[in-house]
Amino acid sequence: MNLYRALKYRNCRLFFSGLFLSQIGIWFQNITISWLILEITKSPLIMGFVTFINALPLFFLTPLAGVITDKYNKKKLLFTVQILLSIQALLITAAAVTGYLNLTSIIILGLLLNSIIAIDTPLRQSSFTSLVDDKKDLSNAIAINSACFNAARLIGPAIAGILLALYGTKICLFMCFLLVLPAIILISMLKPNINNIANTEKQSIIKSLKEGLVYVKNDKTISLILVFLIFICFFGMTYPVLMPIYTKNTFNANADLLGFLMAATGFGALFSSFVLASKTSLSGLKNTMLAGIILFGCGFLFLGLSKIPVLSIIFAFFLGAGMTASITGINTILQQLADDNKRGRLMSLYTICYLGSASISNLLAGTVSEFLGVEKTFILLGLLIVLTGIILYKKLRA
Repeated sequence: MNLYRALKYRNCRLFFSGLFLSQIGIWFQNITISWLILEITKSPLIMGFVTFINALPLFFLTPLAGVITDKYNKKKLLFTVQILLSIQALLITAAAVTGYLNLTSIIILGLLLNSIIAIDTPLRQSSFTSLVDDKKDLSNAIAINSACFNAARLIGPAIAGILLALYGTKICLFMCFLLVLPAIILISMLKPNINNIANTEKQSIIKSLKEGLVYVKNDKTISLILVFLIFICFFGMTYPVLMPIYTKNTFNANADLLGFLMAATGFGALFSSFVLASKTSLSGLKNTMLAGIILFGCGFLFLGLSKIPVLSIIFAFFLGAGMTASITGINTILQQLADDNKRGRLMSLYTICYLGSASISNLLAGTVSEFLGVEKTFILLGLLIVLTGIILYKKLRA
């Protein structure tokens, strides 16, 4: 079976090329800002708090983004989002160059970035059906989307860690701006098959929101999976905040080790994306998802126990592989089950469960690691993820 069959479509090639480059740039910014916050504050607690504050737009804007995505032309929305991402990258670069990049400006520009991402994520996730001619290739397009993100997760942090160590924050942030720009051109070249404007175009926002919530509530499989996604992300998506603390406190190392740890996570995630690309049936996706949750938790657990940098890099690979197998598996199952005219609203709920719960847990993870230590925090979270996987397995069997 062709693992890249969705790339036979011109729209997919353009879309994913732009996505890949822009995500590398965003990883440049994320790694640079995380390291900078830790250097400024010297406190994991404050680092977690800043991450939580920056993620607040996800809670308020994402539900509206789902409605907008179901109402209007996706190509125009995608183009607008890329313009906004480039403006944000330019602003944070300018702040670094002029010496105004402090904790206050980091929070303000972080709020701007996450406001854009709150719109971009459900928009992008619901656009795949307009990129492929055959809906049978939808699951493959989702897997390629995951592969792009995870390849960026592999390349971005590794290069960012090296550039950060050698040249400092200004170069890393400027590279983010340069890498976001090509997506603007590539998105403008898209020729979507359909606009995918749902029958909500004349509905009020409140009515459209309510319709989406009722749809999810009435579908027991979708609602069950979304609930467990909250727990998985609440426990598991803390690793970007914990990794810089782990690098400094456990190994007393510099940003280059952080780059290798994050790159190993990305390499594991990329590996899982290739596995998911070969799955077409819901039963195969379900089994891969459940195995991924257990592997995700074990990656956390072994990182907490490790005292050797090389072993930690290996365990970071398992963490990334489990993360993608579980979360992308959930995404693909939801997309397979979704009605086309409610896809945007379902993906907005997916985004809230995914990114929203992770932002709250980042605050908790920073607090817990401040008092327990980062190693014990990894162990605790790993055990909770494994327990979540076991419970979900029993629920799905029932």
